[in-house]
Amino acid sequence: MDKFKEKIASIRAEADATLARAENAENELAASKAEVSAKEQEAISLNNRISLLESQLEKAETEATEAKIKLREHELQVEELERKVKTLEKENDTLETKLEEKTQKYNEAKAELDETLKAMDEM
Repeated sequence: MDKFKEKIASIRAEADATLARAENAENELAASKAEVSAKEQEAISLNNRISLLESQLEKAETEATEAKIKLREHELQVEELERKVKTLEKENDTLETKLEEKTQKYNEAKAELDETLKAMDEM
């Protein structure tokens, strides 16, 4: 009977140890499930962030492309205006030269007229 009692005590101790291990395993499982759930939520959050950043990148690339197009258009306008400025400067130089020539001819004609009038007055 003592052996039987010892056997029962041994089985109870073994059952208690098994129960303790099972509770410990359940606690670890619950902790692991909570950790997995937290990691899944973090992954969802990161995926949302990635989607947002990709959207922002696409928008920024579109804006950059549009800005490059506008820049090229402005560069072409600047080149055209620079050509017009050169043309106008050349035309201005030509007109200034003609003005100087006409002014010189006018002064010569006026001097000649003044001499002629002076000569006529002396007659």
